Amino acid sequence: MSPHPEGATATLPIAARIERLATFGDRRAYLWRDGVRWRTRTYAELLAGIRGVAAVLRAQGLKPKEPVLVQGPDEPDWIEGLLGIFLAGGVAVPLEAATADPFRDKIAATVGARLILTPAEIAPPPGVRRIDFGSWRSSASARGAAAGRDAAPGAAAAAATVSLQDTAEIVFTSGTTGEPKGVVLTHENLAADFAPLEEGYRHYERLARPLGEFPVLSTLPLSHMFGQAMNVFLPLYMGLTVALVAPRPRDVLDAATRVKAWGLFSVPRLLEILAAEIRREAGDARAQERLDARLEEHAGAPFWMQRLLFRRSRRPLGWRFTVVVSGGAALADPVREFYERLGILVVQGYGLTETAPIVSISNPFKRGKGNVGRALKGQEVRLGPDGEIQVRGRNVTAGYFGKEESGEWFGTGDIGEIDAQGRILIKGRIKDVIVTPEGENVYATDVEAAFHGLPGARDAAVFGLPHATGEQVHAALLLAPGADAAAIVSEANARLLPKQKVRDWTVWTEGDFPRTSTGKVKRAALRQSVIAGRGTEGGKSDPARPPAAAGGVRRLVARIGRVAPDRLQDSTRLVEDLGLASLDLVEVAAGLEEEFGLTMAEDRMASATVGELEQQARAALGGGGTAPAPGRAPATGPAPVTAPAPAGAAAPAAAPPSPSRAVAHADAAPAGTEGEGASRNGRPATAAWSAQVMRGALRMPRWARSWPFHVNRRLVEETLQRPIVHVWGRPEVLGRERLEGAAPPYLFVANHHSYFDTALLRSTLPLSMRGRIAPAMTTRYHRVWFGETPGTRGRYLLEGLQASLTEFFFHAFPLPETAGFRRSLVYAGELMDAGFSILIFPEGRHVPEGTMERFRGGIGVFARDLRAPVVPVHVRGTHFVLPDERYWPMFHPTRIVYGAPLSFAAEADPTEVTERLEAEVRKLEP
Repeated sequence: MSPHPEGATATLPIAARIERLATFGDRRAYLWRDGVRWRTRTYAELLAGIRGVAAVLRAQGLKPKEPVLVQGPDEPDWIEGLLGIFLAGGVAVPLEAATADPFRDKIAATVGARLILTPAEIAPPPGVRRIDFGSWRSSASARGAAAGRDAAPGAAAAAATVSLQDTAEIVFTSGTTGEPKGVVLTHENLAADFAPLEEGYRHYERLARPLGEFPVLSTLPLSHMFGQAMNVFLPLYMGLTVALVAPRPRDVLDAATRVKAWGLFSVPRLLEILAAEIRREAGDARAQERLDARLEEHAGAPFWMQRLLFRRSRRPLGWRFTVVVSGGAALADPVREFYERLGILVVQGYGLTETAPIVSISNPFKRGKGNVGRALKGQEVRLGPDGEIQVRGRNVTAGYFGKEESGEWFGTGDIGEIDAQGRILIKGRIKDVIVTPEGENVYATDVEAAFHGLPGARDAAVFGLPHATGEQVHAALLLAPGADAAAIVSEANARLLPKQKVRDWTVWTEGDFPRTSTGKVKRAALRQSVIAGRGTEGGKSDPARPPAAAGGVRRLVARIGRVAPDRLQDSTRLVEDLGLASLDLVEVAAGLEEEFGLTMAEDRMASATVGELEQQARAALGGGGTAPAPGRAPATGPAPVTAPAPAGAAAPAAAPPSPSRAVAHADAAPAGTEGEGASRNGRPATAAWSAQVMRGALRMPRWARSWPFHVNRRLVEETLQRPIVHVWGRPEVLGRERLEGAAPPYLFVANHHSYFDTALLRSTLPLSMRGRIAPAMTTRYHRVWFGETPGTRGRYLLEGLQASLTEFFFHAFPLPETAGFRRSLVYAGELMDAGFSILIFPEGRHVPEGTMERFRGGIGVFARDLRAPVVPVHVRGTHFVLPDERYWPMFHPTRIVYGAPLSFAAEADPTEVTERLEAEVRKLEP
């Protein structure tokens, strides 16, 4: 039976609903990525954390209705902070994770806050005390309050003192440069908004509860009301399991299959990019055209039939995936139709922060262009004289912080229609608010203020230019003679939040902007002029785009490739010309993502040139258009001189003769060296077969973790591999006791002399760890199997057999030289989540005894993102046991030294991490 009777939720404060979480117990509430690892928080742990926050706040002397700032990454600590503030009787003031110090200081002064919940690395405003995220778990007062309901009578008492009319949140929707504009939302606003959805859920609760967890993905930020609605208030009431995912297509696809998600909460821009990624998964351009034709052919089919017809096309999302919920901006009809025709239900939500936030939700079974559904129960919607959508209800804010209350009807600023069925159709905007493709609201005046006082900038007018799923921030500039528009835009962007940054600009060449009689800029007229001619009607469009990408990309590639920047040309290829191996490419990809927000398709990185990377980065910074993607097929020439770690490619000591070792000697050059489409016997491979092989992508051997293979592998390891190592290698083991300094799983990082190295480490670990090691395996000997180069069917099958045997006998996983390295990194995180340690040799090849080469920079990314203890290891003597030219070992003593486990911060620089690891391994050398 539901703890709340029918209709009660409309009058129940959010704070009182927190106790409902106890009914879900050990069910997972949240999953989130820490690097490439997944962390979990159950409902019981979440409730304990919420109570802990409330206890800490009360211990800090929090007064009723006192504001508390909360800022940080989108993780459960943030949610515990928000709900803990409610429980303690305070007022939450959520801030975006990227909020800069000046704006945070301004907000704190505006609301009079003296407490902030935030990670330790964020500086509190002057006069404000910081409470670090997670500190409530170690606080003595928090432990007493969080231990259980009976141990925390103050928690229920605090919740009982919260009135429906009390303020729950003050949400600032303004930017960093203008006057802060805080929307005041009461507990009644929140309760009234969610009550209709919660009441609808209760009709099916008895059926839903026995089904257990219902995992969904979300890319929505917690600092926004739509994000709170979909990530916090509704899921917690329904007992959903929410996986908080970064808004990147590859991360979403990885998470969807990993957590077996039923759906996704996101914004239109991400859904658009994700749709393109799903189409790419279908194959080459011809395969994508066939998919589009089939989607069009069955556009009118029933939902259930579309799910059957396109189950293979939905495979990247997992077999469960059923629904996407979009909000924050209008979802373009082509994007909506793509998902619907795949057999995925599409739900569009409409609302604003001022409406707490949901006004309407579309019915996914009643499809229609621009339809965002009917107003929720308890709300009224009408059209004003100018067609503006107006809303009235208990969910609508009474006004803004420090300002007079709003009227009875709230004007949304959106122009729309209401059809005969009462469904709302959005037509456009009438206010000077730019709604970006990510669903972010950007106020033009805030962006304009960033240009004030900049040398050479006489004036700036900011507005939104149309984009497929929203608007992009555009600036028209009045400049002094000789002023550099690019430099001025770059300096202004440095003052702005990421969502506010100017993506494109126009240099206005007339004497002044068009203005009203009172001197105000006619933004609408200016915008129309720019759209109509982009400089042909009164203004001149600056052909230069934000140039920061060019120098930044070149510096990044030069640093990782260890060459002078002036050596790099537009045509320089990362792999063919610079010899970058997979770990180097990992670092390049991480740098592009961190500096430019650019996530490149993994199958394109290997063949990319410096010029193509610059084009992609410019497009990412500019926000408009699409830069040409690197389009060459993966290189088919000889392998780079410096290849990635062949940690598990072969270890004949364990299962002589090793299939991969046989390949290494039978084919001294990689398969691709024989020429594209060629076979070993000279007969050309068919184009169709080559294309099929190239679509094979990178296979991760999850099958090798299943218990039948694991048990048989352990028998081989203990009865064959370990005796061979101890008889032929006679290992001297030093420092193994240092492993007790941290709990496994570990990332082992070792120097590399021989294929015997892997077997030596696996055989000298404690018994509890010996069967829990997964070494990285080079793909250089199986390029056809791993889709890196075309080949014949026979070659494909042979390499598949060899790779599979290696994966079975040694639990190896592929670490490619060309493409797919990100998948290997993510899979390494998956292995660690399952309790397996990882072994990587960062030198990338066998080096002579008594020497060490520089470590590849990508190992720093692995060490940072795996969020696990890193154990430096030094091996010696293995080359004499198993030289590269031999298949069977010789008698020779070996030595292995284990160093003390190391840890690295999440924000550590990969280059510095790499240098530290290399130094630590060298220290172990006798």
